[in-house]
Amino acid sequence: MTLPLRFSLFYASLFLVVGIQLPYWPVWLRGRGLSATEIGILVATQLWVKVAFNPVAGHIVDRTGRRRPVLFVLAAGCLAATALFPLMPGFPALLALSVVSGALFAAILPVGDNLTMTHVVREGLDYGRIRLWGSLAFIAASGAVGRLLDVTSESIVVWLIVGGFVPLCFAVFALPDAPPPAAAAAPARLSWIDLFSSPIYWTFLAATALTGASHAVYYGFVTLHWSEAGIDHALIGALWGTGVAAEVVLFAFSGRVVRALGPFRLILLGGLAGVVRWTLLAFVTDPWLLFPLQALHAFTFGATHLGAMHFIARHIAPGLAGRAQGLYAAAGNGVVLGLATLAAGRLYAATGGHAFLAMSVMAAGGSAAAFLLLRMARRTAASV
Repeated sequence: MTLPLRFSLFYASLFLVVGIQLPYWPVWLRGRGLSATEIGILVATQLWVKVAFNPVAGHIVDRTGRRRPVLFVLAAGCLAATALFPLMPGFPALLALSVVSGALFAAILPVGDNLTMTHVVREGLDYGRIRLWGSLAFIAASGAVGRLLDVTSESIVVWLIVGGFVPLCFAVFALPDAPPPAAAAAPARLSWIDLFSSPIYWTFLAATALTGASHAVYYGFVTLHWSEAGIDHALIGALWGTGVAAEVVLFAFSGRVVRALGPFRLILLGGLAGVVRWTLLAFVTDPWLLFPLQALHAFTFGATHLGAMHFIARHIAPGLAGRAQGLYAAAGNGVVLGLATLAAGRLYAATGGHAFLAMSVMAAGGSAAAFLLLRMARRTAASV
């Protein structure tokens, strides 16, 4: 099995789970009788644990140089934890289990991305063309489960997620590990201070965190919002799939796009697209208008993520890459997204779809930070 194929299978397996969990986990929680505010708390909790756990996971892989064993433990732990959710008797128990499952699941992608990027740099692989298989799996999963929920109970969602973790465990087992020990020994000579002393890294974190967190209402409540607007689950699945399909197109041409724009302009493009996307989603519920709006996901997520991966690969010392990756995930998909999701539950309960306007403001903040990042990059060498 070739190296690109092994990494492609990892992303496909991981995003098979994400394609079920992200759109439909709130539906399963609602089926348990939880309110919008309680759903917001649970979703936010799974994001918040990244703040503590992702940097720890990054520190472990930097110090040991081992990625694959860590990934396998995380995936197997997620399988076991998710299987326990139907047994939880109420909100406090669901909250406690969300802490555990959220911590384990949150660390899989940054550790996997870090492992992938070590081989991208060493072997000259195309990250975008590997990562797009994850996006295709997301499309397939979200669309299939949407159609399934039109004919069956939402209680099946948790078991579909459990089943999705099984191929993920096998895919992790098939991955190569990090470079040889001689290359992995260097991280011990670098500390967190080396990372924290870089102003350009903090500006990078602000730009990507604000743009990433501006997806809070979308990730947490857009399925409920569209359902309440009369859109059936099959069409909702198609809408989710359209957003990720646009992302796939960007990833398919990522090598060319990165060479043309560079990581800093990609991050800026993501923030500006977020301002447009969330402003319009606050008012639009016509499915035929939603489809072109969903194409902006290629930029709000895809361009931002591509820019972030190449920034870390190009401008972060290898001995700090795991920690930089973990902190990036903890900031954008952890603390800031967690705060935004907590607010999103209350905003959505009070204002419905107009909650997207607050996300537009966040994306504007991300754009401003990205513009500053671009100016800093022009003035100084972007390295730590």
